[in-house]
Amino acid sequence: MKFKRYILLMLTLLMVNPSVMAHSTRDDDDKDPSIRPGIRRLHPERERAKAIKKLQEQLSHKAEVKDDPWDTTDEVWGTVDLPPVAAKDSAAVEGYRLSTGTDASMGGPKRLTWKDEPVTATLEQLSPYVTIEGGECRSRYVSGDSLANEVYFAFAMSEDSIPGPMRLCVNYCGDRPLDFDQVVFTVDGFDYTFYPMDTRSGKGLGGAYWSSSDDELKPAYRDLVYALTHGTWVMIKLQSMGGVSRVKVVDDGQRDDFAKTFAFYRLLGGTI
Repeated sequence: MKFKRYILLMLTLLMVNPSVMAHSTRDDDDKDPSIRPGIRRLHPERERAKAIKKLQEQLSHKAEVKDDPWDTTDEVWGTVDLPPVAAKDSAAVEGYRLSTGTDASMGGPKRLTWKDEPVTATLEQLSPYVTIEGGECRSRYVSGDSLANEVYFAFAMSEDSIPGPMRLCVNYCGDRPLDFDQVVFTVDGFDYTFYPMDTRSGKGLGGAYWSSSDDELKPAYRDLVYALTHGTWVMIKLQSMGGVSRVKVVDDGQRDDFAKTFAFYRLLGGTI
């Protein structure tokens, strides 16, 4: 009798509370998504290290010296996006590059935006770093060759040294075509997108594909100009409509070219 009573009691409890038979779930799954604990990413610096290693592997293929001058298999562009790195403070350098935009009071870098700052360097100091050929002024280290991989500032200059509009010139050359329609500059971890209007492409001797753009820098791109002339770390990505992209990390020399060319332009009376 006791056993029958026990069975009846259990059946009664199940009928009153059927949830006892329900499938048990984890505590986290029972919680509302807004209060579930977030997933932590451990060691984000390792992801950047992996990306740098992969990009270096891509670019290491250009180490050999080719006999054929039209062999572009040693192109300087890669395909790996590097996670941004925090900016570091740097002092003024010879009057053509100023602060980096790092705000110590806010505890980290901030997006660089246009500031109408004076240039303390002189024309005599900057002249050795620029060249003027055919009324065109640009960094002396820029070849201007359509089959070179270069990104630089340039401007026309009249015989009486009056500068024309500042322009951004982009040259890509490689063994694969790339009809880019966007140029994304990542400066100290922040993206500045440039939309070229005058883009050309073709195929040169020896089978090299080239694409280039040459556009006036309108006031809408003042922040980009300021970032390129003040930033401490710059990566360029050429993006095509088909989703193909090529990336390049700008070295210190190229960043100095941006800064010195723009400072020279400002001293001549140029404005954006």
